[in-house]
Amino acid sequence: MSAKRLMLFIICYAVTGCGEISKQKSPAPLTLPIKLFTHHDTSMSMLNMLYVSSPWQAGEYMALDFPEHSWGKNFSGVSTDTRDGNPHPSRWQFNADSTEAWYEVTARDGNLYRASASVDSMAVRLEMKFTNRTQQPISDIRILVCTRPNTMRAFADTSFAMTWVAVDGKPVQLGEGTTMIGEVPEDHVRHVMNIRGGPDNRDLGDLGWFTASWGKPFCRLAEEHAWPPVVATHARGDMTRWLGTIWNPSRAIFSNPRIPCIHSDPVPADCPPGESTVARGAVFFHNGTMAGLIERAGQWKDSLTE
Repeated sequence: MSAKRLMLFIICYAVTGCGEISKQKSPAPLTLPIKLFTHHDTSMSMLNMLYVSSPWQAGEYMALDFPEHSWGKNFSGVSTDTRDGNPHPSRWQFNADSTEAWYEVTARDGNLYRASASVDSMAVRLEMKFTNRTQQPISDIRILVCTRPNTMRAFADTSFAMTWVAVDGKPVQLGEGTTMIGEVPEDHVRHVMNIRGGPDNRDLGDLGWFTASWGKPFCRLAEEHAWPPVVATHARGDMTRWLGTIWNPSRAIFSNPRIPCIHSDPVPADCPPGESTVARGAVFFHNGTMAGLIERAGQWKDSLTE
């Protein structure tokens, strides 16, 4: 065999004979173990902040302000003082492999608040519990739980272009696919959605989103109602990877591109003296479509009643 023919044979064999390479299936998306952590010397405003490592990219993580704010009637809340910039030890404690985290704190009025998180495959299950240690009933509980992409910058949506919600179980882009009502705020806009069967957030005067109680209104409300109460952002240029969150029961969907962040804010039931009230949530890392994430969120919600 001539050298030329030998070379052609080698090339042909590499492409076809060993060409089984071309028949091999693409590998499944690489996922890394999810871990929970915090920074132990932090400012007062970051005491409730929990960090969750990315399952897609080593070294990247999202942040969960859990809670960002909280208050209620006969409940002083466990919000932190943003004016205190001195270092403080984090409230969070962890199990040995950093897949579970929790903390307890006594509010100024003596009521007990407990937050917990546990890794569950490509999700983190969340729970908050209030125990009423006073003689007064706690009602009208307001909670804000802020889900931030943080160093997972591909999920940082600064214009609502990557943020999606569920309306009657179908995926809808927040803003572009919803009917926003009310005047456009002078400052940068935050979008809000009421939850099907839940309160109208415009009627919650102490919330301040649609009144001048915080200086001036800064939110616009979608005419549609969210259901299930899940909100998510996809990676920039990639609608097959999603970072989402849901709470049950939930009061509102909220998105602030300035931070940026997404919320499905919980609404725990009123709590008589000596009793406790609970809300449960989840953070989802999702490979697939938004429709698939909505289905997954619905299954998670259904599992709470099993």
